[in-house]
Amino acid sequence: MVRKDIKCILLFLVLTIAFLPGCGKKPQEQKLTSITIAFPEWVGYGLFYLADEKGFFKEEGIKLVFVDEQLDSARRDAFKAGMLDCEAGTLDLLISKAVQDTPIVGVMVIDRSFGGDGIVAVENIRKLEDLIGKRVALARDDIGETFISALFHRKGLSFNDVIIVPKQVEEVSQAFLNSEADACVTWEPQLTKALKRPGSHILTSTKEYPAIIIDSLNVRRDLVENNPGLVKRLMRGWFKALNFYNEHPDEASEIIAKHYKITPEQYRKQVKGLLWENYQEQQYPARYKEWVEVFNEIAELKLANGRISRKPDDSNFLNHKLLENVYEDSK
Repeated sequence: MVRKDIKCILLFLVLTIAFLPGCGKKPQEQKLTSITIAFPEWVGYGLFYLADEKGFFKEEGIKLVFVDEQLDSARRDAFKAGMLDCEAGTLDLLISKAVQDTPIVGVMVIDRSFGGDGIVAVENIRKLEDLIGKRVALARDDIGETFISALFHRKGLSFNDVIIVPKQVEEVSQAFLNSEADACVTWEPQLTKALKRPGSHILTSTKEYPAIIIDSLNVRRDLVENNPGLVKRLMRGWFKALNFYNEHPDEASEIIAKHYKITPEQYRKQVKGLLWENYQEQQYPARYKEWVEVFNEIAELKLANGRISRKPDDSNFLNHKLLENVYEDSK
């Protein structure tokens, strides 16, 4: 009888403990660190949406907060005010912000354009030289201007001989469609839109010149210096999304395409115009060397064109160290 009573008491204690606050098996909510990010409408950045919706950033303890700010000058000011943590953008724009003493650092390459940026022209313009004396729509002091002026420089042509039709980034393709220009310089998805003009064609693109337009992940300098582990976790989330896209392109494009208001099929087609670089590829010393070389080439070109007042030091605005050991402290 005593033994039976003891069993009842033990059972009561076990059940009581099991239902005490904090003693159950319900897992605690993971505390996430919020990181704000902003970027222009470029299909290459779609993996951020994928990583967010598939929970890859959450696995790294991050809550990514998307800030819809297309204007580069506004992102620059937000960085200076400490209101923005990171962005995705071209080296061209990184250089412009560097000269304006924006406290950011490029920590890895996101992609390189491989046909996703280009010049669309009317039928009778068949080569770069044919653009002389013609109207070209583009966004001033933006990657479109850098791309076409780099091609002119390499060909020994004067970019001053082109009639520029200045437009906002989102207006470039429409200006061409409205016959306000004979050619335009833009990127996907606007590149495809510009081709809807009858008789138009791609004059040239980054498929022929892949080492001009490179996108990087740029992070506020104090985060790089004071919280490198957080930056590495962000990078790991990106690489998880890249691996997932490569293994499951149909499912991945279903998730991403809605953010660009296009179909998954259109998204898969458009990203064929870029090259995402995985972690292993970015480890090659030649890749980092090329990153630095492109940074300096564009900086020199922008300086010669009067777009910047001085040439920034690449070592102050490109950081490859975090990428080299991005997985050393991963779980």
